[in-house]
Amino acid sequence: MHRLLSLLVLLATFSGITSAQDTLSTEFEVVAHFSEALALEIDPEGLLYVATVTEVVQLGQDGRIRGSLDGTSAGAFGEVSDVDPGNGLIWVIADAGNGHLLRFSKELLHLESIRVPRSVNVELERSPRLDLYDGLKTALGRPISIAVGSTGAMFVIDASSQQVLKWDSSRRLERRIGEFGAGAGELVEPISLSTGTSLLYVADRALGVVKVYDYFGGHVRNLKATQDVTGVTVAGPEVWVILPQAIWIYDNQGAFLRQVVVELDSPLLAAIPVSEHILLLTSTQLLRARIG
Repeated sequence: MHRLLSLLVLLATFSGITSAQDTLSTEFEVVAHFSEALALEIDPEGLLYVATVTEVVQLGQDGRIRGSLDGTSAGAFGEVSDVDPGNGLIWVIADAGNGHLLRFSKELLHLESIRVPRSVNVELERSPRLDLYDGLKTALGRPISIAVGSTGAMFVIDASSQQVLKWDSSRRLERRIGEFGAGAGELVEPISLSTGTSLLYVADRALGVVKVYDYFGGHVRNLKATQDVTGVTVAGPEVWVILPQAIWIYDNQGAFLRQVVVELDSPLLAAIPVSEHILLLTSTQLLRARIG
């Protein structure tokens, strides 16, 4: 199936200064169909991972399914919300319904489940390296977004506390990032996160910004977004802020580069560059558009 996608690239700054603009019109193809898709990731080998509410699907860029996880090897998922394939050897899946992070091997073997606590204030004050495998008795949180950093640390948005939690490379809870509020490093409604080499990017829908932190939780800067923001992803040297009908692209120093306006029938949830194409995810389709 082919339809028409208009990509309007605007070279402008947020101060309103206008410069040259290019208009690109290109056909795009539907790579795959999904029911209630939520997230899109890619591993170093170029394999794609789409998280839906009930499963995680691994597929090639031609849309052919290579593998899938519906939770049967570790008990049914409560509500899948995100996936990070890392280097392709270990998948980490966020299960918002059951309040767990699930680690699977490349062979789809369930390795372990990590509890996401609803509140960690008391526990973190007692021990900054809280081990969650000792039967911690606490209410479970709601992990909705996960990203594994370059050091092996895991960063997770817990929607129940509206904070980011960090596990170290040994998978022990290390710290929380972002108090509730509108201050420099504070969060109100974080919905999506992504990691660069040394920085963490957190999209906050209520504040209409992407907050940038170092791996220790120190606030570095804000990137302008809107209250319609649906996600954020690090694409090589660029940071892509995903909006329902556009992608705002920044460099890794926080400078705004350009805007790509994407005219789709359904809101854009995720986008990643692959060679000379952009892969675009809506709730029902994975699409590919040529950009070069």
